Amino acid sequence: MLRGHQETDFEACVALWGDPVVTRYTTGRPVARQDVWTRLLRHLGHWMLYGFGYWLVFERSTGRFVGEMGIARFKRDVLSNHPAFDALPEAGWVLMPWAQGQGFAFEALDAILQWRDLNLGQGATFCMIDPANLPSLRLAAKVGFRVHLTIDTDHEPLEVLLRQGM
Repeated sequence: MLRGHQETDFEACVALWGDPVVTRYTTGRPVARQDVWTRLLRHLGHWMLYGFGYWLVFERSTGRFVGEMGIARFKRDVLSNHPAFDALPEAGWVLMPWAQGQGFAFEALDAILQWRDLNLGQGATFCMIDPANLPSLRLAAKVGFRVHLTIDTDHEPLEVLLRQGM
């Protein structure tokens, strides 16, 4: 089940972003509480400014918190030499360790990308994935992303994948 962020979701988001398994391929380290709060506010701001953003994902049968995913415009410094990406929505996903490999990510990301295609029209969406994150690369391929380029970030490669709207 997908739904928007609420203030009451803060502690679940702190648990998500505080887990080193979750942050291994994203921030590289657990995220401080105040920075998780800023993330929550940023997700709400995306909906207000752009009409799209991130959702929280919950297990339908139990209501258990699964993670966060959606599309956003993060205006990342690592893409400053690639201005074409600035106008494109970026897909992203993070799941609690217990939920990884259970099919939640595919089901939710597929629904989000269908929503994107229906509500934002045809056009590309991109995502960025650490090449060591094989499960995320497989998921991205499964929903239609293809490697477009590799960029170097602080001497670490990062795959930029592109998906054309369906």
